[in-house]
Amino acid sequence: MAKQFKKTKLATAVSIAAVSLGLSATADAVVVVGGDNGWEVSFDGNINAFYTITDADSGYSALGFSGTAPDIDQQRVQTGYLPAFFSFNVKSPTVNGLTATGRFSFAPQIQNGNVKNQIHAPGAFRSAPGIQGASMDMREVVVNVDGDFGTFSFGRTLSIFGRQAILKDQTLFGVGAPTGSSGGTTAGRIGRGYTYPNFNARFSYKTPNINGIQVEVGLYDPSREQTAGAFLLDETDTPRFEGEISYTTTFDNGTFQIWMDGLWQDIESSLTGASSDVTVSGFGAGGDLKLGNWNVLGYYYTGDGLGRSLQFVGGTRCDATGNSCEEADNDGYMVQGSYTFNGKTKVAGSYGESNEDGYGANVNAGLAATRDVELSMWTVGVYHDVNSWMKLIAEYSNVENDFGSVGTSSGFNTEADVFSLGTFMFW
Repeated sequence: MAKQFKKTKLATAVSIAAVSLGLSATADAVVVVGGDNGWEVSFDGNINAFYTITDADSGYSALGFSGTAPDIDQQRVQTGYLPAFFSFNVKSPTVNGLTATGRFSFAPQIQNGNVKNQIHAPGAFRSAPGIQGASMDMREVVVNVDGDFGTFSFGRTLSIFGRQAILKDQTLFGVGAPTGSSGGTTAGRIGRGYTYPNFNARFSYKTPNINGIQVEVGLYDPSREQTAGAFLLDETDTPRFEGEISYTTTFDNGTFQIWMDGLWQDIESSLTGASSDVTVSGFGAGGDLKLGNWNVLGYYYTGDGLGRSLQFVGGTRCDATGNSCEEADNDGYMVQGSYTFNGKTKVAGSYGESNEDGYGANVNAGLAATRDVELSMWTVGVYHDVNSWMKLIAEYSNVENDFGSVGTSSGFNTEADVFSLGTFMFW
């Protein structure tokens, strides 16, 4: 078997890291091993490390869930928002106009769960079992089949709704919001401008690009909301549907893209005699303008039952009989601007927030009223390309959690300041 090795420019390496979050491809791989009959095997990936300093107020929780905690001043050496990746790709020969690419992506983190020797990392974001508590995700196991008809895809990869916002977020190559003592990645802008879609199993179809317009629709493995106890929403007799339509155009010294995305899923309860169900839905719209060295983008979303931060987590509630279920109202937005000097150094700033309305009291169902919640973050950062395979990052974020009043309890606010220095190596 013949072997050939090619090195890419940093722009390609950066795209590989973004690709690893959900836009599978093999063409940009750095190391390509050529085989017989048109088959091709390739590899790509990154390793990153950040030194982070976090100063959190009393009651602060990294993802905004209510509760109390002491003031925390914490310094860590850890993976950033984007985990390390090692990705293995296979590309088929083109036969009868069809070309297939398959991709496996492993995503480990470098740090333990803030305990040097342990079997499990502590806390809500407990890592998978491991001798030191560091976590590793199998993020992508996916196949894309391309032809004149477009792209048919099956397997596991990043879901559609909210995907564009993540891939365009400046904190993708930084830290954003911290996750305390976790052995996993930091939180970036999750729950502070968009909700996290996660990597999920699905079938999808994407149309060819027709005069800049492209449509993608997906049929997904459905998700439960409440998973234990008497307050159960676990019956998923329909799949989840997600989709996106985008328009991209180029002009002298720039490009412009607009897109809309959405999701829908119905969930019922398997409790005996339960008669209620919920419908989780979301709609988003965004725009991305590149003009010379300038880049400005924005994204807005709204929905019911989405959850504050992680999609399908905490966005609904039921009474103990399953006869009174309801969805919380959610919305949020992010805006971001950047300027790139000499094609190597990007200075960027962004602000985003996510909001969830509290539930009203339901005396007949025995359900109390809950607080309105607003999670927000503004971030400034410098992202410098040292050469074709190394990147340096300096980033500062101010993260706030605002909890509204409920009943006789007044509202309260907590915040954290996060400063980080980090570096990436790409291949």
